[in-house]
Amino acid sequence: MKKLLFTILFAFTMSVNAQYYSLTYVTVPAENQEEFVRLETQYWSKVAKHNIEAGKQIAWGLVAAIGGTPNGWTHVFVNVYETAEQIADSSIWDPESILGISPSEINTLHLVEGRGLQNWAVQSSIPGERGEVAVWNFARPKNLAGFINENKNLWKKQFEKDMGGRTNWGIGLKLNNKTQDLSTVMTWDGYPNLAEALKALNNYEGQLPRQSKMQEYDPDGFTASVIVNHIMWVD
Repeated sequence: MKKLLFTILFAFTMSVNAQYYSLTYVTVPAENQEEFVRLETQYWSKVAKHNIEAGKQIAWGLVAAIGGTPNGWTHVFVNVYETAEQIADSSIWDPESILGISPSEINTLHLVEGRGLQNWAVQSSIPGERGEVAVWNFARPKNLAGFINENKNLWKKQFEKDMGGRTNWGIGLKLNNKTQDLSTVMTWDGYPNLAEALKALNNYEGQLPRQSKMQEYDPDGFTASVIVNHIMWVD
């Protein structure tokens, strides 16, 4: 997929020990969405809750795109982890041992038309209230290290003084998959509701801080900015 294949909040609020997260993008036809959401929130969220209570992950979330997306995905699962070992352990997704239900009974794969997984590493974040929505910004900067360091050392400090309507903020580095035409980094901005997110996106006249070198690091700007609605979170 060109430019990006995105999977968070990142509509989510990172806790201080969160180091990794995975984004699983799925495309769910409109006629399947109600059943898809029912199975995921009624059953798979309970599997995630068990994993969280057992210390195998930090959080689980299901979000939906507001409006269309360039790659056609409609929903994203966000799984947050403390270690690389946790993110690599697929054995934790076992509803039979946790709920006494066969995976085939609650499988949602037949309800989706497309699926993609990405793994990311948290670079920095400002935790806070989760809010109803988040804006995910994807980029492929010419200077990746400069982009990340400026977000950590300049933008974070600025947001700590004035969140500008945000409820939380963060930046993540994509670990896989990487190609010449996919985004390599993302930032997320949480907002209390859709109206506040739209107001923020309308602030196109905002000036870069005097110390910013973002026009040098990322002259083409974000490859995409997507608003996601939080359907359910377990943490």
